[in-house]
Amino acid sequence: MLWVPTFFLSYLGLLLLPFGATWLLLAALASVGLLTMGYVGHDAGHFALSKARWVNDFWGQFGMTFLCGMSFGFWRSRHNVHHVHCQEVGGDPDMHFGVLFSVYPNSASWRSALGRFFLRIQKWVFWPLSAFYWVALRYDGIRDLFQRPKETKIDRFLMPLHWLVLLVVPGLLFGWQAALLAYVTVSCVSSVMTASVFIPNHIGMQRLAPGHGVSYLDQQVTTSRNISNPPLLDFYYGGLNSQIEHHLFPRVAHNRYREMRSTVRIFCAERGIAYQEVSLFRALASVGQHLGAMTAAYREEHPERQAGVKS
Repeated sequence: MLWVPTFFLSYLGLLLLPFGATWLLLAALASVGLLTMGYVGHDAGHFALSKARWVNDFWGQFGMTFLCGMSFGFWRSRHNVHHVHCQEVGGDPDMHFGVLFSVYPNSASWRSALGRFFLRIQKWVFWPLSAFYWVALRYDGIRDLFQRPKETKIDRFLMPLHWLVLLVVPGLLFGWQAALLAYVTVSCVSSVMTASVFIPNHIGMQRLAPGHGVSYLDQQVTTSRNISNPPLLDFYYGGLNSQIEHHLFPRVAHNRYREMRSTVRIFCAERGIAYQEVSLFRALASVGQHLGAMTAAYREEHPERQAGVKS
């Protein structure tokens, strides 16, 4: 786990050094470190780190609750629901973007004034606002402590340490300006990185209605999208660029997914199952097109409001 000391040392550098080229380099390094520890928590949630439950529980709580400021206990159960009900409207929790964004027709954002405002421009503001994804994630983490007490028994002791170690103690020792700048910068940069990895995995792929009747195999493959990239960059994705393989074999260590691609691709081709693997650029373009399509869908269903909603 070299990323643990890498994260803390680079974060310490942000607190000690003046703003400049080295500071920006350390900010990027700390952000990748935080992103990577989120991957550790993700793999731990799938019990992919070890056959021993305590190992997965330890690294899940350390990476996700302590370092990322999220509730690992509740996230694990929520994320497993996503895997079982991938891209099911009303069943997949990862399709719910609150009141700001819409990724399926008649979503919650369609029913609020704020949501309808963002619906007009969501294709353009989605990625800039993804820098503040951490605000929603950490708010959800705190909320989960109160709403899900049985699933967050350990989280309630570790989550305060996140704020103490990364913000309060640095603020007291190095000054609040340096502490806030480091905390917010790393949080925002790692949020954009997280969105660039997770968002292209499913948005714009097949959407399923309740009672769809699609087989589990077809659902996991056709609702997921792989990203083609040089193997050297696999560390950035934490194996989630092989999203199809991950959904089929979530308990397999992510460093084995790339070598599994050819076998899974041939398996799907023999059975006529659509297997999508595209470049990151094409995936991001598909996300933008899908967000714009939701704006158009709203305008078509509510022509009386066309003046206020444009795709």
